[in-house]
Amino acid sequence: MNYEKIKSGALALLVLISLAFTWGIWNYQPSYETIADGAEEIVTEAKIGEQRKISELLKPSKIISHQVSEHYGTVSEQELDWVMKEMSHWTFFEPQNVSTSLDETEFSRLLSGESHVELFFSSFVPFNTIKTMFSFNDTVVPNAVFNRIVITEADQENKAFVYFISVQERLVFKSQIEARSLGEFKSRYMEKSESLEPYIAYQVPNGTLLYVEEEPPVLPVRNYYYPEKISAETFKQALFKDPSYVKRGSNAGNDQYTDGSSFMRVRSDTGMIKYVNLAETAQATPLDQLIEKSINFVNEHNGWVDNYRLFKAEPGSASISYRLFLGSFPVFSSTGMTELSQTWAKDRIYSYDRSSFIINLNQPLPEETTVELQSGQEALNQVLGMETIDPVLLTEMRVGYEMTLEPKSRKILTLKPYWYYQYNGIWQKLAVDEGGQADGLE
Repeated sequence: MNYEKIKSGALALLVLISLAFTWGIWNYQPSYETIADGAEEIVTEAKIGEQRKISELLKPSKIISHQVSEHYGTVSEQELDWVMKEMSHWTFFEPQNVSTSLDETEFSRLLSGESHVELFFSSFVPFNTIKTMFSFNDTVVPNAVFNRIVITEADQENKAFVYFISVQERLVFKSQIEARSLGEFKSRYMEKSESLEPYIAYQVPNGTLLYVEEEPPVLPVRNYYYPEKISAETFKQALFKDPSYVKRGSNAGNDQYTDGSSFMRVRSDTGMIKYVNLAETAQATPLDQLIEKSINFVNEHNGWVDNYRLFKAEPGSASISYRLFLGSFPVFSSTGMTELSQTWAKDRIYSYDRSSFIINLNQPLPEETTVELQSGQEALNQVLGMETIDPVLLTEMRVGYEMTLEPKSRKILTLKPYWYYQYNGIWQKLAVDEGGQADGLE
């Protein structure tokens, strides 16, 4: 009898102890010391600039309006933004492939017909990419790319036909849109307006018309103090999987970083960053995926600075590049300082090249001069007059800026306007002061 009472008492004691422990756990509030801001123990995310959307990076390079036998156009960033915003409000009906129904004459007439508006893109654009910016009535779009959009009038006031065209392949996809605001677009671009300037047209042999500004452009020369570089440590934190394993070295004055499977070099003269994933090999990627991955990759380390636009992307390639713009004009550099380029493996980045500084193009030095360039016709004549030029390979001409580092002090960046032309896929500067000698640029 006493034995049973002892067992019952022991069991009751254990239950009370268990309840006491449970109550203590529920109500225990440990006292932690507050870690001061900036303490070395905090691991912060590498942040270079900001994130951006595809709509901020993908824009037409110019707009051309065809009116009777005359051509008017613009490269104005403000106008390009307005057009893309306006088109984002349209609903595009399912694009139909009408390529085989057009002969060469009909194809040319489609591009430059009366009251037709052409939007030019410097890179190819996949339908799967543009559908993230425009609205289509069907979720399925053609598995194709284009580099021009042509907008033509329809019989009804609030309707228009839109053609997505790949000029080189003669691929044409026809869509129709309906929008109440279409009247403003038509009055702005299908008629003469103050927002458009006169352009001249040159028929490229076996190609399409090439358009250049008729009047001599007058543009400022901009100077900037050489900007402070983003630290190599920031890029190390952003690009390497585990920065704690990265070792630093130097070669010919350039800093080098490696973890055994990846390599990063920082050039001391230009501040250019080159990152290579040694464990991967370059591999072609579907273009829509390449564009998406390239933007996401830079967004992951908040890597967008200044004003960059998608500039070169081609089907069947593993590489893609974004170019710095000064307002409405692309900026070129023989050292690659104005490009952000990537090459991809199957699922991971293979190589990444970019500058390590932020220029703040809206804050030039107060001393400013202007330059009057040749007229479009004079510049075109000079290009066509070069002995080494085959007109068949001439695909584009436009005004751009060249970025150079002041040679003496190397503390001033200068941006000077020139005519540029795209020849056999490469942009080259038309340098008048040097007798027409061209500088090749990627």
